[in-house]
Amino acid sequence: MRTMVGMLCVAMLVVATGADAKKYAGVKGGVNMGDFSGDDTPGNSSTRTGFSGGAFYGIGINDQFGVRGELNYVQKGAEGAVQTEDGDTHDGTYKLDYVEIPVLFLADFPAGEKFAFSIFAGPTFAFNTTAEVEVPAHNETEKLDNVKGFEFGAAVGGGIEYMLSSFSIIADLRYSLGASSVSDDVDGVSIDVKNTGIGIMAGVKFPLGAK
Repeated sequence: MRTMVGMLCVAMLVVATGADAKKYAGVKGGVNMGDFSGDDTPGNSSTRTGFSGGAFYGIGINDQFGVRGELNYVQKGAEGAVQTEDGDTHDGTYKLDYVEIPVLFLADFPAGEKFAFSIFAGPTFAFNTTAEVEVPAHNETEKLDNVKGFEFGAAVGGGIEYMLSSFSIIADLRYSLGASSVSDDVDGVSIDVKNTGIGIMAGVKFPLGAK
């Protein structure tokens, strides 16, 4: 998977060498409303709302199509039933945080001189930084040792851009889905639990190079 990330980054750099390529960069932040899917999702699963945001770099292949790479910190996970060491089941919050690299392919649709809309889709490559479950009834937080360090997934969504003289204000809405389980096998048994999420972010975008 790391090799695939590298290949996609190289592909972006190759496109960026084109003389007519329009390049831009920026930052954004917002919220991710995470949940789980899969056959082994904890009972009473519901949304965990956390932070999502980071930086991005994009290349316009032509006036309509382009590609954008992002480097985001995303708080995923969910709220759901947790079986504690005493054998009881309590409500808890599964906190799974990631450094995520989406590689998104975009189509832009201008709407007048100041506004533009876009749709995008592409793979995501995420590296786990936090894996724990918080159980308020026991006033404790436990580390989750069986969470995988890498997650492959996909994202799809749309955005809006308001263009000013030297930068743009942007916002986007996306749905993300993990293609791989967050959990390692337990005692030789596969565990099917995947991250899902709806992200809402806003930020600023700056053109790079000659106009």
